[in-house]
Amino acid sequence: MQQYFVVRRTKEKDEQFAVIDAMSLAEAKAIFKVRYDDFDITNEEMKEEDFFIFKADGELKYDENNRILLAEIVGGMAIISKWQQ
Repeated sequence: MQQYFVVRRTKEKDEQFAVIDAMSLAEAKAIFKVRYDDFDITNEEMKEEDFFIFKADGELKYDENNRILLAEIVGGMAIISKWQQ
């Protein structure tokens, strides 16, 4: 098993949303969709959020604007725009 980070991006900042144990990026994306598909979306702003799923080399690091440093990503990344599935 490998650990995949899920980062939620809003207009203001990026933040760690979840950590998923999976065998591959595709499996992590599928697990995310099953676990969080029923996530209660009542706020219009939340519908515009994006989620990044990826493996990182160590701790997540953020820049001065609270955006994830993409250089820390190992391998591929899945991007899910909420809620345009």
